[in-house]
Amino acid sequence: MIEQIRDYKIIKKIGEGGMGTVYLASDTMLERNVAIKVLNPLLTKDSQFTDRFRHEAKVQASLIHPNIVTLYNYFREGDNYCMVMEYVEGDTLKQLITNTGPLPEQKVVWLLNQILEAVGFAHKKGIIHRDIKPSNILLTGDNTVKILDFGIAKILQDKGLTKTGTKMGTIYYMSPEQIKAVKDIDHRTDIYSIGVTLYEMLSGRIPFNVDTDSDFEIMNEIVKGEIKDPREYYPHISDWLVDVLFASVQKDRTKRIQSSDEFTKRLLSKEGKAAVMGTADKTIIEEPKSEIKEPQKTPPPPPPVQPKPKPVEIKKTVKPRSSNKKIFLFGGIGLIAAVIIYFVAASNSDPDPYGPDDPFTGEDSILKYDEPYTSNNYNIESVLIPATPQPEGRTKQRYGPGIPAQAQLTYAAYYK
Repeated sequence: MIEQIRDYKIIKKIGEGGMGTVYLASDTMLERNVAIKVLNPLLTKDSQFTDRFRHEAKVQASLIHPNIVTLYNYFREGDNYCMVMEYVEGDTLKQLITNTGPLPEQKVVWLLNQILEAVGFAHKKGIIHRDIKPSNILLTGDNTVKILDFGIAKILQDKGLTKTGTKMGTIYYMSPEQIKAVKDIDHRTDIYSIGVTLYEMLSGRIPFNVDTDSDFEIMNEIVKGEIKDPREYYPHISDWLVDVLFASVQKDRTKRIQSSDEFTKRLLSKEGKAAVMGTADKTIIEEPKSEIKEPQKTPPPPPPVQPKPKPVEIKKTVKPRSSNKKIFLFGGIGLIAAVIIYFVAASNSDPDPYGPDDPFTGEDSILKYDEPYTSNNYNIESVLIPATPQPEGRTKQRYGPGIPAQAQLTYAAYYK
């Protein structure tokens, strides 16, 4: 095993494949871990290949994206062509599926969305990966996707390295147009490869015959065969996600999902968002539910409308008329009774000859006579002589009320 390459101290071998061998190394200058890929000598014997490879390495180095493994450096050391890349601590998606089987839909949507973000970013720069597959997708501890080997697959395909053991992987994820080697392969070949990767995440297996070593049979199945419904292998997959899957693996690329953006839009539809939030995870085996519909929840009634307050009317206190009428009635009756009693009492009692209220008391009411009374000289008019002031101011007799004036005079004359 190589121990040192330039400033990189080799720690251990972490992988080996058709492209070469991958080592974990320590960058002694920058004091960080890196991954160094030493290319397969079969790839580096052709000078044209190495020139093109250098060009593609420069292109990959320009792909600075959080979901793409960054290429730090590319150089030749002796007979070895080396690529120094970002080291990602974690397993590949292939290892995860092999260890766990079908993945929960929530996780599938999360991972696939990151894959589409990375591939779409490269497509907008005019770069096609051509070899999207689970073994080229690294996962960190927090399920962050990191895609390897952008732009290199085209060189490998041009070298005709398609046989197992000498190619960069398998042919199961190749699109029909790649199998047929059409000259105008475009970004839609990556859409197909992502669709096959989605199939494997959902069902735990690839959609083609794995019991044959014949590349021809596999290629024929990819070009002409029909992909089985993944629910035949794992029934707990949502219908909407199966529809997205089949739209991405159409053999006719004109009927396929046309771009990463369209793929993402369909993936993050209402159902896809529910899956990301964890409400549409179908990978938990449950007992089939009956067709009994759940009772619909009655919406709460609207709050009662409060009536507008009426203006407060200040009512005047009105005394009952019946009470007033009674007061006036009984008061009038009492007054009349008092008057009647007074007059009855006055007519039945003896007059007070010395009362202070004698109507005939006073100087003007004293009768005086110039001569003794005789029947011949009596004249009623001559009898009335203006009174002179007297000290005592009283008459000797009081005459009660109701006696006519003539009678009073007659009595006076008589008693004189």
